[in-house]
Amino acid sequence: MRSPKKTPAKDGGLKSGFKLTREALKRVHELHAGYLQGRRDGRRAMFENCDLGGLDLSHLNFSEAIFINCNLRNIEGRGVKFVGAILRGSKFDNAVLINSDFSKADLRSTSFEEAQLINAFLERSDLRLDLGRAEERMVSFKNADLTRASFAEAKMKGVDMQGAKLQETTLTQADLRGANLKHAEVKDIEVAGAFMVDADFTGAILDDAARQKIDLTTTTAPAFRKLGHEEIERILVEHDEWVMTLGKSGFRADFSQSDLTRIDLSNTNLAVADFSGAKLHGTRLGGAHLLAADFREANLTDVGLRSADLRGADFSDSHQRGLELDGSKVGEIPDLPLMTTKGLRRRA
Repeated sequence: MRSPKKTPAKDGGLKSGFKLTREALKRVHELHAGYLQGRRDGRRAMFENCDLGGLDLSHLNFSEAIFINCNLRNIEGRGVKFVGAILRGSKFDNAVLINSDFSKADLRSTSFEEAQLINAFLERSDLRLDLGRAEERMVSFKNADLTRASFAEAKMKGVDMQGAKLQETTLTQADLRGANLKHAEVKDIEVAGAFMVDADFTGAILDDAARQKIDLTTTTAPAFRKLGHEEIERILVEHDEWVMTLGKSGFRADFSQSDLTRIDLSNTNLAVADFSGAKLHGTRLGGAHLLAADFREANLTDVGLRSADLRGADFSDSHQRGLELDGSKVGEIPDLPLMTTKGLRRRA
Protein backbone atom coordinates (compact mmCIF):
# COMPACT_ATOMS: atom_id res chain seq x y z
CA MET A 1 0.00 0.00 0.00
CA ARG A 2 1.37 3.37 -1.02
CA SER A 3 1.87 5.99 1.64
CA PRO A 4 -0.01 9.23 1.06
CA LYS A 5 1.88 11.83 -0.96
CA LYS A 6 3.37 14.55 1.25
CA THR A 7 2.06 18.04 0.52
CA PRO A 8 4.96 20.50 0.33
CA ALA A 9 5.04 23.66 2.43
CA LYS A 10 3.85 26.75 0.60
CA ASP A 11 5.04 30.28 0.10
CA GLY A 12 3.13 32.71 2.25
CA GLY A 13 2.52 35.12 -0.64
CA LEU A 14 4.30 38.47 -0.92
CA LYS A 15 2.89 40.90 1.64
CA SER A 16 3.47 44.61 1.10
CA GLY A 17 3.19 47.79 3.14
CA PHE A 18 2.62 46.30 6.59
CA LYS A 19 4.06 47.44 9.93
CA LEU A 20 4.67 44.30 11.94
CA THR A 21 4.04 44.16 15.67
CA ARG A 22 5.83 41.85 18.08
CA GLU A 23 2.83 39.51 18.09
CA ALA A 24 2.62 39.47 14.30
CA LEU A 25 6.35 38.76 14.05
CA LYS A 26 5.96 35.79 16.39
CA ARG A 27 3.20 34.31 14.21
CA VAL A 28 5.15 34.95 10.99
CA HIS A 29 8.14 33.16 12.48
CA GLU A 30 6.05 30.18 13.54
CA LEU A 31 4.69 29.80 10.02
CA HIS A 32 8.15 30.25 8.50
CA ALA A 33 9.60 27.62 10.84
CA GLY A 34 6.95 25.25 9.51
CA TYR A 35 7.98 26.13 5.96
CA LEU A 36 11.62 25.34 6.72
CA GLN A 37 10.57 22.01 8.25
CA GLY A 38 8.45 21.15 5.22
CA ARG A 39 5.16 21.04 7.11
CA ARG A 40 1.91 21.42 5.17
CA ASP A 41 0.80 24.31 7.37
CA GLY A 42 4.12 26.11 6.96
CA ARG A 43 4.32 29.40 5.07
CA ARG A 44 7.42 31.14 3.77
CA ALA A 45 7.92 34.69 5.12
CA MET A 46 7.68 37.03 2.12
CA PHE A 47 7.54 40.79 2.67
CA GLU A 48 8.09 43.92 0.61
CA ASN A 49 8.19 47.54 1.82
CA CYS A 50 7.28 46.43 5.33
CA ASP A 51 8.36 47.91 8.66
CA LEU A 52 10.03 45.75 11.31
CA GLY A 53 12.05 48.60 12.79
CA GLY A 54 13.01 48.22 16.45
CA LEU A 55 11.67 44.67 16.84
CA ASP A 56 13.54 41.87 18.60
CA LEU A 57 14.54 39.14 16.14
CA SER A 58 17.18 37.59 18.38
CA HIS A 59 17.79 33.89 17.66
CA LEU A 60 14.93 33.70 15.14
CA ASN A 61 15.49 31.72 11.95
CA PHE A 62 14.42 33.50 8.78
CA SER A 63 16.65 31.50 6.44
CA GLU A 64 15.31 31.53 2.87
CA ALA A 65 12.85 34.31 3.78
CA ILE A 66 12.17 37.30 1.52
CA PHE A 67 12.39 40.86 2.90
CA ILE A 68 12.65 43.28 -0.03
CA ASN A 69 13.05 47.03 0.67
CA CYS A 70 12.01 46.50 4.28
CA ASN A 71 12.88 48.61 7.32
CA LEU A 72 14.86 46.63 9.89
CA ARG A 73 16.61 49.61 11.45
CA ASN A 74 17.43 49.40 15.16
CA ILE A 75 16.39 45.75 15.43
CA GLU A 76 17.84 43.52 18.14
CA GLY A 77 19.09 40.58 16.11
CA ARG A 78 21.59 38.64 18.18
CA GLY A 79 22.02 35.22 16.64
CA VAL A 80 19.34 35.81 13.98
CA LYS A 81 19.61 33.64 10.85
CA PHE A 82 19.03 34.91 7.32
CA VAL A 83 20.90 32.10 5.53
CA GLY A 84 20.07 32.19 1.83
CA ALA A 85 17.47 34.91 2.39
CA ILE A 86 16.58 37.56 -0.20
CA LEU A 87 17.02 40.92 1.54
CA ARG A 88 17.54 43.29 -1.37
CA GLY A 89 17.17 46.97 -0.56
CA SER A 90 16.44 46.44 3.15
CA LYS A 91 17.83 48.71 5.87
CA PHE A 92 19.62 47.29 8.92
CA ASP A 93 21.09 50.61 10.09
CA ASN A 94 21.98 50.79 13.81
CA ALA A 95 20.91 47.17 14.24
CA VAL A 96 22.51 44.83 16.79
CA LEU A 97 23.42 41.77 14.73
CA ILE A 98 26.04 40.09 16.90
CA ASN A 99 26.55 36.40 15.97
CA SER A 100 24.04 36.75 13.12
CA ASP A 101 24.22 34.58 9.99
CA PHE A 102 23.70 36.09 6.51
CA SER A 103 25.58 33.35 4.65
CA LYS A 104 24.63 33.02 0.96
CA ALA A 105 22.05 35.82 1.36
CA ASP A 106 21.16 38.28 -1.41
CA LEU A 107 22.19 41.57 0.20
CA ARG A 108 22.31 43.80 -2.85
CA SER A 109 21.35 47.46 -2.16
CA THR A 110 21.13 46.80 1.60
CA SER A 111 22.38 49.16 4.28
CA PHE A 112 24.09 48.26 7.58
CA GLU A 113 25.29 51.72 8.60
CA GLU A 114 26.38 51.98 12.27
CA ALA A 115 25.30 48.33 12.76
CA GLN A 116 27.03 45.89 15.13
CA LEU A 117 28.02 42.80 13.16
CA ILE A 118 30.53 41.36 15.62
CA ASN A 119 31.13 37.65 14.93
CA ALA A 120 28.60 37.76 12.09
CA PHE A 121 28.71 35.35 9.14
CA LEU A 122 28.31 36.83 5.66
CA GLU A 123 30.20 34.14 3.81
CA ARG A 124 29.38 33.76 0.10
CA SER A 125 26.78 36.53 0.38
CA ASP A 126 25.97 38.73 -2.62
CA LEU A 127 26.72 42.41 -1.97
CA ARG A 128 27.43 43.50 -5.53
CA LEU A 129 26.22 46.68 -7.17
CA ASP A 130 24.08 45.71 -10.16
CA LEU A 131 24.79 48.50 -12.66
CA GLY A 132 22.10 47.13 -14.95
CA ARG A 133 19.36 48.22 -12.54
CA ALA A 134 18.80 51.95 -12.13
CA GLU A 135 17.32 51.54 -8.63
CA GLU A 136 20.33 49.63 -7.30
CA ARG A 137 22.42 51.25 -4.55
CA MET A 138 25.87 50.51 -3.25
CA VAL A 139 25.75 48.26 -0.16
CA SER A 140 26.77 50.33 2.85
CA PHE A 141 28.57 49.29 6.04
CA LYS A 142 29.51 52.88 6.93
CA ASN A 143 30.84 53.09 10.50
CA ALA A 144 29.70 49.50 11.19
CA ASP A 145 31.52 47.28 13.69
CA LEU A 146 32.69 44.24 11.70
CA THR A 147 34.95 42.80 14.37
CA ARG A 148 35.56 39.08 13.69
CA ALA A 149 32.88 39.08 10.97
CA SER A 150 33.46 36.69 8.08
CA PHE A 151 33.00 37.73 4.45
CA ALA A 152 34.82 34.72 3.02
CA GLU A 153 34.09 34.30 -0.70
CA ALA A 154 31.55 37.13 -0.60
CA LYS A 155 30.80 39.18 -3.72
CA MET A 156 31.59 42.70 -2.50
CA LYS A 157 32.57 44.65 -5.58
CA GLY A 158 32.01 48.35 -4.91
CA VAL A 159 30.81 47.88 -1.31
CA ASP A 160 31.00 50.93 0.97
CA MET A 161 32.87 50.24 4.24
CA GLN A 162 33.85 53.82 4.97
CA GLY A 163 34.76 54.26 8.62
CA ALA A 164 33.99 50.63 9.43
CA LYS A 165 35.90 48.69 12.07
CA LEU A 166 37.52 45.59 10.60
CA GLN A 167 39.36 43.88 13.43
CA GLU A 168 40.15 40.17 12.96
CA THR A 169 37.71 40.31 10.04
CA THR A 170 37.89 37.52 7.47
CA LEU A 171 37.92 38.60 3.82
CA THR A 172 39.42 35.41 2.41
CA GLN A 173 38.77 35.11 -1.35
CA ALA A 174 36.26 37.97 -1.21
CA ASP A 175 35.83 40.26 -4.22
CA LEU A 176 36.50 43.79 -2.95
CA ARG A 177 37.38 45.44 -6.24
CA GLY A 178 36.57 49.14 -6.07
CA ALA A 179 35.43 48.91 -2.44
CA ASN A 180 35.40 52.09 -0.35
CA LEU A 181 37.46 51.64 2.84
CA LYS A 182 38.13 55.32 3.51
CA HIS A 183 38.88 55.98 7.19
CA ALA A 184 38.31 52.31 8.04
CA GLU A 185 40.13 50.68 10.98
CA VAL A 186 41.85 47.58 9.62
CA LYS A 187 43.64 45.31 12.09
CA ASP A 188 44.56 41.61 12.17
CA ILE A 189 42.47 40.80 9.10
CA GLU A 190 42.59 37.69 6.91
CA VAL A 191 42.73 38.54 3.19
CA ALA A 192 44.25 35.47 1.54
CA GLY A 193 43.03 35.30 -2.05
CA ALA A 194 40.96 38.49 -1.78
CA PHE A 195 40.65 40.77 -4.83
CA MET A 196 41.26 44.41 -3.84
CA VAL A 197 42.18 46.16 -7.08
CA ASP A 198 41.11 49.84 -6.94
CA ALA A 199 39.88 49.54 -3.35
CA ASP A 200 40.12 52.96 -1.68
CA PHE A 201 42.05 53.06 1.62
CA THR A 202 42.29 56.86 1.83
CA GLY A 203 42.75 57.87 5.47
CA ALA A 204 42.39 54.27 6.68
CA ILE A 205 44.16 53.03 9.80
CA LEU A 206 46.08 49.86 8.93
CA ASP A 207 48.23 47.97 11.39
CA ASP A 208 51.57 46.50 10.28
CA ALA A 209 50.04 43.07 9.69
CA ALA A 210 47.38 44.52 7.37
CA ARG A 211 49.98 46.51 5.44
CA GLN A 212 51.96 43.33 4.85
CA LYS A 213 48.93 41.33 3.71
CA ILE A 214 47.33 43.95 1.43
CA ASP A 215 48.98 44.83 -1.86
CA LEU A 216 48.59 48.60 -1.55
CA THR A 217 50.22 49.14 -4.95
CA THR A 218 46.95 48.05 -6.58
CA THR A 219 44.72 50.15 -4.32
CA THR A 220 43.91 53.85 -4.02
CA ALA A 221 45.54 55.48 -1.02
CA PRO A 222 47.00 59.00 -1.34
CA ALA A 223 50.21 59.40 0.61
CA PHE A 224 50.06 61.38 3.85
CA ARG A 225 52.68 63.94 4.75
CA LYS A 226 54.91 62.80 7.58
CA LEU A 227 55.92 65.67 9.82
CA GLY A 228 58.85 65.49 12.21
CA HIS A 229 58.84 66.97 15.72
CA GLU A 230 60.89 70.02 14.72
CA GLU A 231 58.68 70.78 11.73
CA ILE A 232 55.54 70.57 13.87
CA GLU A 233 57.08 72.92 16.41
CA ARG A 234 57.93 75.39 13.65
CA ILE A 235 54.37 75.25 12.28
CA LEU A 236 52.95 75.89 15.77
CA VAL A 237 55.20 78.93 16.35
CA GLU A 238 54.42 80.43 12.94
CA HIS A 239 50.70 79.80 13.42
CA ASP A 240 50.67 81.43 16.85
CA GLU A 241 52.32 84.52 15.33
CA TRP A 242 49.77 84.48 12.47
CA VAL A 243 46.88 84.42 14.95
CA MET A 244 48.32 87.08 17.30
CA THR A 245 49.04 89.49 14.42
CA LEU A 246 45.71 88.81 12.70
CA GLY A 247 47.50 87.39 9.67
CA LYS A 248 50.00 90.22 9.17
CA SER A 249 52.95 87.93 9.80
CA GLY A 250 53.56 84.25 10.36
CA PHE A 251 51.67 81.48 8.55
CA ARG A 252 48.42 79.61 9.07
CA ALA A 253 49.00 76.02 10.25
CA ASP A 254 48.45 73.64 7.36
CA PHE A 255 48.14 70.02 8.52
CA SER A 256 45.95 68.97 5.60
CA GLN A 257 46.60 65.41 4.37
CA SER A 258 49.13 64.94 7.17
CA ASP A 259 49.63 61.90 9.37
CA LEU A 260 49.45 63.14 12.96
CA THR A 261 48.83 59.74 14.53
CA ARG A 262 49.26 59.92 18.32
CA ILE A 263 50.92 63.38 18.19
CA ASP A 264 50.44 65.47 21.35
CA LEU A 265 49.02 68.91 20.48
CA SER A 266 47.36 69.49 23.84
CA ASN A 267 46.77 73.10 24.98
CA THR A 268 48.04 74.58 21.69
CA ASN A 269 46.54 77.55 19.86
CA LEU A 270 45.33 76.13 16.54
CA ALA A 271 42.41 78.41 15.81
CA VAL A 272 41.52 78.36 12.08
CA ALA A 273 44.14 75.63 11.45
CA ASP A 274 43.66 73.32 8.47
CA PHE A 275 43.34 69.61 9.37
CA SER A 276 41.28 68.69 6.30
CA GLY A 277 41.83 65.11 5.14
CA ALA A 278 44.38 64.48 7.89
CA LYS A 279 44.87 61.23 9.79
CA LEU A 280 44.50 62.05 13.50
CA HIS A 281 44.32 58.57 15.01
CA GLY A 282 44.81 58.96 18.76
CA THR A 283 46.00 62.57 18.42
CA ARG A 284 45.83 64.53 21.69
CA LEU A 285 44.15 67.92 21.36
CA GLY A 286 42.84 68.31 24.88
CA GLY A 287 42.54 71.94 25.96
CA ALA A 288 43.52 73.20 22.50
CA HIS A 289 42.04 76.35 21.00
CA LEU A 290 40.46 75.09 17.76
CA LEU A 291 38.01 77.86 16.93
CA ALA A 292 36.98 77.68 13.25
CA ALA A 293 39.49 74.88 12.60
CA ASP A 294 38.92 72.80 9.48
CA PHE A 295 38.53 69.03 10.13
CA ARG A 296 36.61 68.19 6.96
CA GLU A 297 37.15 64.61 5.76
CA ALA A 298 39.69 63.96 8.53
CA ASN A 299 40.01 60.63 10.33
CA LEU A 300 39.36 61.45 13.99
CA THR A 301 39.44 57.96 15.50
CA ASP A 302 40.12 58.07 19.27
CA VAL A 303 41.07 61.76 19.22
CA GLY A 304 41.25 63.46 22.61
CA LEU A 305 39.34 66.74 22.58
CA ARG A 306 38.64 67.05 26.29
CA SER A 307 38.12 70.72 27.27
CA ALA A 308 39.04 71.88 23.75
CA ASP A 309 37.41 74.97 22.26
CA LEU A 310 35.64 73.74 19.13
CA ARG A 311 33.38 76.71 18.48
CA GLY A 312 33.03 77.37 14.76
CA ALA A 313 35.07 74.25 13.80
CA ASP A 314 33.97 72.30 10.73
CA PHE A 315 33.80 68.49 11.10
CA SER A 316 31.81 67.86 7.91
CA ASP A 317 32.37 64.42 6.34
CA SER A 318 34.96 63.49 8.97
CA HIS A 319 35.17 60.02 10.53
CA GLN A 320 34.38 60.23 14.22
CA ARG A 321 34.75 57.21 16.50
CA GLY A 322 35.81 57.21 20.12
CA LEU A 323 36.12 60.99 20.49
CA GLU A 324 36.78 62.36 23.97
CA LEU A 325 34.61 65.47 24.17
CA ASP A 326 34.10 66.00 27.90
CA GLY A 327 34.19 69.69 28.75
CA SER A 328 34.66 70.81 25.16
CA LYS A 329 33.05 74.02 23.91
CA VAL A 330 30.88 73.92 20.80
CA GLY A 331 28.51 76.28 19.02
CA GLU A 332 28.85 79.84 17.79
CA ILE A 333 31.93 82.00 18.05
CA PRO A 334 31.11 85.14 20.09
CA ASP A 335 30.12 88.07 17.86
CA LEU A 336 30.26 85.78 14.81
CA PRO A 337 26.87 84.01 14.81
CA LEU A 338 27.40 82.54 11.33
CA MET A 339 30.53 80.71 12.55
CA THR A 340 29.22 77.70 14.45
CA THR A 341 30.42 74.14 14.99
CA LYS A 342 29.41 71.91 12.05
CA GLY A 343 29.21 68.16 11.61
CA LEU A 344 30.27 67.11 15.12
CA ARG A 345 28.49 64.09 16.55
CA ARG A 346 28.46 64.40 20.32
CA ARG A 347 28.06 60.62 20.74
CA ALA A 348 30.93 59.66 18.47
